[in-house]
Amino acid sequence: MRRGRYRLAALFVGLLIRVAALSFPGTGDVLIWKVWTYNAVAAGASRLYGVGASAAASSQYELLRFGDLEAIADYPPLALYELELAGLAYRDAAGGAFPDTTALTVTIKAVPVLFEAAVCALIFLALRHTAGEAPARWAVLAYWLNPAAIVNASFGGYLDALFVLPAVGSLIAATAGWPGLAGGLIAASVLTKPQGIFIVPAVAIALWNSGQPSSRRRSLTVAGVAAVLVSAALAAPIVAAGAWWNMVHGVVSQANETYLSMEGYNVWWMAGHLLWVAYAWQRGLDAWAVFTGPVTRIPFVRAAAHGLPFLRVAGTMLALAGIGYAVAIGRRARELSLIAAVGAFSVHAYAVLGAQVHENHMFAAMPLLVIAAGTRRRFAPILAGVSIFLALSMLFYIFSAEEGRFVLSRSLTWLDTTLLLAVFNCGLFVWHGAVLRAEARA
Repeated sequence: MRRGRYRLAALFVGLLIRVAALSFPGTGDVLIWKVWTYNAVAAGASRLYGVGASAAASSQYELLRFGDLEAIADYPPLALYELELAGLAYRDAAGGAFPDTTALTVTIKAVPVLFEAAVCALIFLALRHTAGEAPARWAVLAYWLNPAAIVNASFGGYLDALFVLPAVGSLIAATAGWPGLAGGLIAASVLTKPQGIFIVPAVAIALWNSGQPSSRRRSLTVAGVAAVLVSAALAAPIVAAGAWWNMVHGVVSQANETYLSMEGYNVWWMAGHLLWVAYAWQRGLDAWAVFTGPVTRIPFVRAAAHGLPFLRVAGTMLALAGIGYAVAIGRRARELSLIAAVGAFSVHAYAVLGAQVHENHMFAAMPLLVIAAGTRRRFAPILAGVSIFLALSMLFYIFSAEEGRFVLSRSLTWLDTTLLLAVFNCGLFVWHGAVLRAEARA
């Protein structure tokens, strides 16, 4: 009885922290969400991409405006539909108006928090069914009190929980032998945020191993058909509005970031910094001062000017190699916890080895590690490391407009603290791979 009260108190504390953080302006992306939400309510989410683009030309981007704010739509459609629903609720509550107030910030940031609650409920039900009450309760607390989760949704206003929910649901459905539901949910995840694609290999492994050998191809086929049908349903309003190619060009533009690392503290964050150091050394400048100075983003064109034009491709190949390692190690996995661990490592591989990674792109690894650690406690230290790294990464990036500085100073250590975070992340990734291998062999 006393433990139950403590758990309820802990859940309530997690809720209070989230409610208190909702009014914080969050990352600069929240301003973009405001523009999308307003225009989705005004004209419909299907028209946010603009119309008139073709397969060869993408010059018909729709520049969206909301007061002094401007943005273009470059997320897949499901995220826009969900923001439209939030915007409609906000407009109705405001009596038909749409003022840019703190209430709008709270409304938009409350969307991922609601999805977080749904993720916790889903994890609880799945683990209670497969592992028992105690692991399920532990996993809920491990997510709900997780600093990375709190910073991501309620503090920073990131939308990662929106694609994590269907991705987790897809893994659970796949291991339960429901291929149609698994295929539809993973399609919904990818069509919310492209990072959902890194969980597809784990879903495929679960589908392949969940049934009898004679039904494996059928399971994959059913899942593929369901994914196509869900994708078609989500894209239909876009096609009807004449905005298909605009959507394609907008979403694909996310893959054309101009920097080696978009504040993702990984291999390329370190490589870019060392490139600057080498440049200073060659020019006879103070290389030590550059090395101990602040880390900055390095554009691909700068790397190409130094004889390294292939780094974008190199990042893609390294990330694919890391994901391939996870698939090879976990190819026989059937249990939900190990399947989730394969998905978590795939996301981690992309975040550490891939170029153009943002500070929050590793977030999906955290809830998957929560599932894995629920029954396989070797993953608990990895979960702790990933959670701390993610929380710090986002806090070092989020800018406080009121105070005119980052929430956390990057000069806390004699080297730029984000550089040390990158080293930590790489070491954590190696450890993660070793634990995954040990658990898969077990």
